[in-house]
Amino acid sequence: MTLDTGSAHVAVIGSGLAGSACVAGLRRAGAQVTVFEKAQTVGGRTATRRARWIDALGAEQSVTFDDSTQYFTSAKRHLRPTVARAMAAGFVSAWHPRVHALWPFKGGQCLVAAPAMPSLCTHLLGDTTVHLNHTARRLQRTADGRWCVASDGTPLSGPFHHVVIALPPAQAAVLLAGHQDKWADVLMAKRIEPSWTLTAVTDDVDWPWDAAQPDRGPLSWVLRNDRVPGRSTPPGLAMWTAHATARWSAAHSEDDPQAVNVKLQSALQARLPTPSVGSRLIHFHYANVHRGRYPGSHVDCSDSSSNDVWWDESLGLGVCGNFLGDGGVEVAWYSGDELADCMAASFERTEVPGCGGAATSTPTHTTSHIHPPLMDPPAVIHQTTRVLVPPIQGEASQSADARLEVSHRISLSNR
Repeated sequence: MTLDTGSAHVAVIGSGLAGSACVAGLRRAGAQVTVFEKAQTVGGRTATRRARWIDALGAEQSVTFDDSTQYFTSAKRHLRPTVARAMAAGFVSAWHPRVHALWPFKGGQCLVAAPAMPSLCTHLLGDTTVHLNHTARRLQRTADGRWCVASDGTPLSGPFHHVVIALPPAQAAVLLAGHQDKWADVLMAKRIEPSWTLTAVTDDVDWPWDAAQPDRGPLSWVLRNDRVPGRSTPPGLAMWTAHATARWSAAHSEDDPQAVNVKLQSALQARLPTPSVGSRLIHFHYANVHRGRYPGSHVDCSDSSSNDVWWDESLGLGVCGNFLGDGGVEVAWYSGDELADCMAASFERTEVPGCGGAATSTPTHTTSHIHPPLMDPPAVIHQTTRVLVPPIQGEASQSADARLEVSHRISLSNR
């Protein structure tokens, strides 16, 4: 017998843009979805970073940085109706940044989520049940072929008819091992590299640009974050997000963060004008660096079921993410939406685990059918006690070519 779409229960692991888009598509098809997210908030690489410091008067100040994904575009035609609906609902705003670059800026009209980039994922998730602080450590199959999710500090969750893994390659490979070893091997073989990012607050400066693409030095992208629509900073201050080049990040991957902080502050200082009063350097009120562990990159999936998604209909197991394309927010969005369509089509024709009969043994791929996202109220978030665990080692690779790196950032996956 076939599984009625409305009775399908799907576990989606990861609430980044790929996972959130998949959730929206599955819910359009009538499936019941439960999301597991290891972080304290949804959004994945669209998540923001909060900064706090004490000013000269002893008062606490705080700002929020778009440190990873600062904007996206809608070059893919099938995303435009979704973007239009999101803009009409107030979740997305248009932005035409002034960019200082050696070559003409190719970003064109940029789009930003409001009031912060994770709002895009919140919009796609709607009122889906989301379990935060749940780090999925392994998948377990029941005797009747259904799935359970094992998380740190919690009992098995499930059973589920299907599982979607929307995680970076190294993390996805761990969950796939023992169930879909071919996919796990492809992901584990991917070379990984770090990506350093500086977030800083300085005195305001007379800088006419919203962003810059340096053609030399440690930095590949400098953004005046408080000039992004919907963002702000206390009067007299400027917010900066600066990304190091892939080559520089690789060369300094094991450096002490404090040393990296000093070097990137100096590189940013060199790109900014000297204050008009005296010859002093610009004062930094706050500066911090972090090393991205899973920068998006292309994975060779020519031997898999699809170049956009991986879907094994016989197992009820799927993978989506921007690493299945050329990186970026649009690719992540498309991959999640495409996987949801593949799964919805299989619900209607396939004998599924736990519902009697035998499942199809060959992974399948179907043509994507485009639908607007659900316009649901904010997601229902279930907060649980946070369990601190060591991160899975691994960082996805980036091109060493600075322009390609910037191109990937401005095409939606700014790191």
